[in-house]
Amino acid sequence: MAQILDARGNPFQGSIDSITGETLTDARAATATLAALNAESLIDIQGKAVVRVDLRTGAGALTVVAEATVDGTNYFALPMFAEQQLLVAAIVQETFVASVVVATTTSGTYIVGVSGFRRMRIRVSAYTSGNIVVALRGSAADEIINVRLLPSNLHVTATAAANTAATATLPGVAGLFHYITHINIVRNATAALAGTATLIHTSTNLPGTPAWSVGNAMVAGGTQEDVNYTPTTPLKSSVAGTATTVVAAAAGLAVLGRVNVSYYLGA
Repeated sequence: MAQILDARGNPFQGSIDSITGETLTDARAATATLAALNAESLIDIQGKAVVRVDLRTGAGALTVVAEATVDGTNYFALPMFAEQQLLVAAIVQETFVASVVVATTTSGTYIVGVSGFRRMRIRVSAYTSGNIVVALRGSAADEIINVRLLPSNLHVTATAAANTAATATLPGVAGLFHYITHINIVRNATAALAGTATLIHTSTNLPGTPAWSVGNAMVAGGTQEDVNYTPTTPLKSSVAGTATTVVAAAAGLAVLGRVNVSYYLGA
């Protein structure tokens, strides 16, 4: 029977309806085994919007990343959504990951948004031993584009000695931004501070460089919440791959500060 081929000689995968009793016959390899530094598995996008990635190994010590290209030569890092089945039936939680670090064994599926790219690849970015089996499948369905609440799966807390600034640092991850969902700054005092000064808590790598001004007076044994900030939508950091900081100002000889920041990573 005649086979319809696309421009690259692959079996045509267009919008022909599926029918009852249909059997898929495809000579292309369903998986690739990667077992060296920079080993890669490629997939042409050809108008696809999303690529589902299946990663499996029984014995490996390596790291893989998702990358894509527009011109066919220069590749850019893409975040993957790691899928986790929740206890409630039929509900799946997806979280951003910049890479998948394999230690001995792994088995998981991931989703990568690829709209507008020419080609995507899974590449071994760090290698010690073993191998990983990769399966890639592209789809024109906008599976990754839907409304959902992304969980804050990362958190940084920081404190310092009395009368010393406390700095919470969100580490930079190549190609990804910090999406901040909550900032909290609290002070506690072991002795009274009858101050009249103004403290300024500061930040870096955030749009507009947010800062908060508060009075410094405190009672002995008291606790004061200076900042309890939850943006209506997550606050995206200004520069990808760069550390973001929130700094609680030094507040007095008997006063200690603490900073808490909840966030997630994304493109």
